[in-house]
Amino acid sequence: MSEAVFRVLVAPDSFKGSLGASAVADRIRAGIIRAVPGADVVLAPIADGGEGTAEVMAATLPGKWDEVRVVEANGMEKAVRYYRGRCNEFGEIAILEVAEVVGLPQAVAEPGKRTTRGIGQAIRHLASQGVNTIAIGLGGSSTNEAGAGMLSELGFRFVDGNGKVLCPILENLQAIREIGYERPESLAGVRMIALSDVNSPLCGPTGATYVFGPQKGVTALAAVDATLAGFAKRCTAALGVDFTEAEGSGAAGGIGFALRLLGAEVVSGATFVLRAAGLHKDLNTFDWMITGEGRSDVQTMMGKGPATIAYMAREAGVPVTLLSGGIDPSPALTEAFDGCISIQQGPVSLNFAMEHAGALLEEASHQLTRLFASGSRRNLAASSARR
Repeated sequence: MSEAVFRVLVAPDSFKGSLGASAVADRIRAGIIRAVPGADVVLAPIADGGEGTAEVMAATLPGKWDEVRVVEANGMEKAVRYYRGRCNEFGEIAILEVAEVVGLPQAVAEPGKRTTRGIGQAIRHLASQGVNTIAIGLGGSSTNEAGAGMLSELGFRFVDGNGKVLCPILENLQAIREIGYERPESLAGVRMIALSDVNSPLCGPTGATYVFGPQKGVTALAAVDATLAGFAKRCTAALGVDFTEAEGSGAAGGIGFALRLLGAEVVSGATFVLRAAGLHKDLNTFDWMITGEGRSDVQTMMGKGPATIAYMAREAGVPVTLLSGGIDPSPALTEAFDGCISIQQGPVSLNFAMEHAGALLEEASHQLTRLFASGSRRNLAASSARR
């Protein structure tokens, strides 16, 4: 077998706090090439809707960065970046990250007082610029109010029992007694795509509040979950559609739910990125796929990028390996991937692993490729003959 027939797709997510997705892909490729110098390695760094999604898309699509001034989670005005590009799959598209507008690191207000109004303002601005597709990355939010503030900027009207129009935040959602909606003309003909990194419903034990609320400072989980359920029930009564249990409705503190009310499609962020790059069409031409993330655990299988990659690889009949910074033992992970490998070579501190992530990735990739290639030559030769 000629080494040149060894074709590998490297499609990792970022190692948060350490390396971006592109840097992770570069180091994995370096390890592969050290082991098989003639390998054909295609890099497709992914993002699953969380932080870094726009950066990954910018590396794939021609376009430019721009910014708009909106209200952030604490109610203060700020400039947020978005990327405007063009691709065959979606036409002219703008990619906006929820984390840019209401990201957790910037949130100082109490969870009950945070707002998603700025996301609605940004969407309204993009629609006015003539963009025909708006992709909203849902990861990394600090809010937990089911996107009510965003809705108030996009044609929704929330009224309390005294007839007063509310600017909705988590702590006053229960006061809403009447909901009206008139779709803004600027949204006519605009396709909205919500890029979700999880498939959680809005409410319940696997929903927005119980799973992700604690990391945002939400404490009274049962009460807050009930508040979101009540809000969703009123939205259902007003619009005649119920998205409470729909996959992805719990993403970004319920922004996925709100975007569904606006007619948005909720899709896997990882799938979207691969489709935009055009790589979904020829996955079966690869002999091996490698994906990974900073830490893999049970949440990985809730719609995160590596799990999506694993599903696509299996559909295409391609072996897929998970190469992550750390891996929690999980039967679901073991079943989803052909191998689950941590880059750590022994007991090390988290700081050491993060500081040396690049070198550890390259070495792990090198050793893994030597093992895979030497044990798969017969299969690789057969796949080469098929091509």
